Amino acid sequence: MAILPPRLDDRAFDDLRAELVRRIPTHAPEWTDHNASDPGIALIELFAALGDNVLYRLNRVPEAARLEFLRLLAIPPKPARAAQAMVRLEARRSPAPVPVDFAVGSPTLEFTAGDIHFQALDEITVLPIELSAWIKQPYSGPILAGGIENVSTLLVDHLGSAPSLAQYRPFPLEAPKGGRLPAPVSSGASLDGRIWLCLAAPEATWADALKAAGNDAAAARTNLRRGLSGQVLNLGARTDDALCGSTDHHRCPDAGTDPERWPLRWEISTGGFTGASAQVDRVRYQRLAVVADTTDNLGRRGTIRLRLPDAKAGAEPFGDWTAASFTPADPDLLGIGELPPRIDNDKLAQRVLGWIRVSRADATHPPIRLRWIDANVVRTEQAITAAAELLGYGDGRTGQRHTLSRTPVIPGSQQVQVFGPLGWENWQVVDNLALAGPDDPFYTLDPSDGSITFGDGIHGRIPLPGEAIRCLTYKYGGGVRGNVGAERINRVFRAAPPAALALKATNPLPAEFGTDAETLPEASARIPEALRHNDRAVATDDFAALALETPAVQVGRAQVLPRHKPHERVDGVPGVVTLIVLPAYDPMQPDQPTPDKEMLRRVCAWLEPRRLVTTELYVTPPQYVRLSCSVAVEPDAGAGEETLRRHIELALRQHLAPLPPYGPDGKGWPFGRDVRDRDIEAATLRVQGVRLVNEVLVVGEEISRTGVRTAVEETVALLPWQLPVLLEVKVTIGADATAEPLPPLDTEADPTPVASMPVPVGKEEC
Repeated sequence: MAILPPRLDDRAFDDLRAELVRRIPTHAPEWTDHNASDPGIALIELFAALGDNVLYRLNRVPEAARLEFLRLLAIPPKPARAAQAMVRLEARRSPAPVPVDFAVGSPTLEFTAGDIHFQALDEITVLPIELSAWIKQPYSGPILAGGIENVSTLLVDHLGSAPSLAQYRPFPLEAPKGGRLPAPVSSGASLDGRIWLCLAAPEATWADALKAAGNDAAAARTNLRRGLSGQVLNLGARTDDALCGSTDHHRCPDAGTDPERWPLRWEISTGGFTGASAQVDRVRYQRLAVVADTTDNLGRRGTIRLRLPDAKAGAEPFGDWTAASFTPADPDLLGIGELPPRIDNDKLAQRVLGWIRVSRADATHPPIRLRWIDANVVRTEQAITAAAELLGYGDGRTGQRHTLSRTPVIPGSQQVQVFGPLGWENWQVVDNLALAGPDDPFYTLDPSDGSITFGDGIHGRIPLPGEAIRCLTYKYGGGVRGNVGAERINRVFRAAPPAALALKATNPLPAEFGTDAETLPEASARIPEALRHNDRAVATDDFAALALETPAVQVGRAQVLPRHKPHERVDGVPGVVTLIVLPAYDPMQPDQPTPDKEMLRRVCAWLEPRRLVTTELYVTPPQYVRLSCSVAVEPDAGAGEETLRRHIELALRQHLAPLPPYGPDGKGWPFGRDVRDRDIEAATLRVQGVRLVNEVLVVGEEISRTGVRTAVEETVALLPWQLPVLLEVKVTIGADATAEPLPPLDTEADPTPVASMPVPVGKEEC
């Protein structure tokens, strides 16, 4: 909204005169002539004028001065931000697979969740496809009789020898339920280092195709593949952004924006069996062309557009994917080696049209970690594109101001033009006109109320009298109301498909990143911080303060380690700054909130233009050190034992909590402060109902700079980038109670990778 200073006293001259005249009967009842010609009335009008001048001065302080400071310092309230969501489209049942293309802007593809509108950000092709993701998960259970022995015998018959075999289970990536993401699947946890994407025909489409092919399943699959040949497959992916530990250090600028950082191999199955011969050592796959990728090679959430092979490009050595077959002569060979995972669901296996496998081009790169992937997905934002508007005409005066009809405006979406001697000319939006020249076609925009302000001829050009001013296009929307839940976006509001074809829409995951515009009191409260850092990260406090202001990210705490390089854990490196950030809330790990990679990227992108060129900046999560404690307390008379246990556990967890308003000083547990048994005792004594603490036991671990873990008791020493996390609390109550012994903290061993030919686990038969 525009900064309009309020009037502290809104009475004007007429109000003061009328109020004084009304008081005459109370103080001088004999005064009955209230006409303007009366000398007393003339004196009243004089005092009313003087009072009006005093109120004019009064209205300029104190709140007015604070808002004026905002204007002078160019600290506008932060605008509203539009929520974003991933929407999956599905073509309803049709006689034949009909791809439907939508391009951004012609026409605009819009969706609604009630009265909230969302707009597509990418192009999309809706195909009759269902997609599921699978990995070959290592299996270490009991080997079923006859399974792997039969495979070994068959391989000897067909290949002459049997390589080393390793059993696996086909493990699917589950679909989101109620908007909650399932557990991730990782290419690093599979036997072959790949994630397999199964392309299947929807049940209704398959039934129609099977009927048209005379119940010939192979012919139905071939016909459906031919309809998909050459089309663009739209995939929406949600990567596993959760961090596994404190070794995920993000260096600014963001090197992850380089599409060649960790390249991928996208390949589609093109067959592998000819006649009755099982060519398991010569399975064919063809590379897929990536049309567009907003995920940076599955490094972040977004969409991928893949071009499916054309049916005419079926020459050797790849084969024709429309006639691809993965049915060997013997069913025991299903899923072995380079073949896709075996599908034990016969109905699904019959509808499979093909397999796409994705892996890192270099096995030394980090593995792919996915929490959700689906077909026919498009990115959307909570916004509406407004029609062109004629804002008015120039009048030659300074500071001309025009207002758009729809608000709040999404910054960067508007295109303002002025009709000059050479026709319509695009003008450029800037944050402040103070640095603009007299001939610069610049203007400022207030997104909250849609006001457009032009220059004064010294700072920014003035639209001349009679020059038309228009906004060719802009988007409006935003706010927390756009953060709708899963499956709330369920209607295609505006589209132009064939009349006989209808679409269904849904968002498997909730929308996110929508924020309301900042209020004037909130903007005023930022004045001291803005004066301190001046939107530049130079001093230690500047990095922390600016990190907390990162838009569309709920940063709960920021800690700066100057001259510390996190990769080597080395101190005293000139020019290096390490910023540790924690989210304001972590629903998955409330006791140890950890930022995901998306948060690190957004904080990095926010600080990158504000840091010094010579500063080497790292954004990283904290390292949590585990500990458990056991306390024995003597209660006050009449204190309930179960209630006292819960209160003690809650007090200890709040005392060691990493986020405000908890911790010893209300700012979270200080980084690098040791946790002693005396700290546990002090926090326990503050619980109402505790008379005495008999004993305290603390068991934990210490993590050195090199990552070596050591079991300790009584005192857990922390390094400057470490915070404690309380795993277990045992409370014993009684006059002579003693603390229960605590078992040592367990350790987790990393799985050892297996380098053998994958073989699916044999089926159990009753």
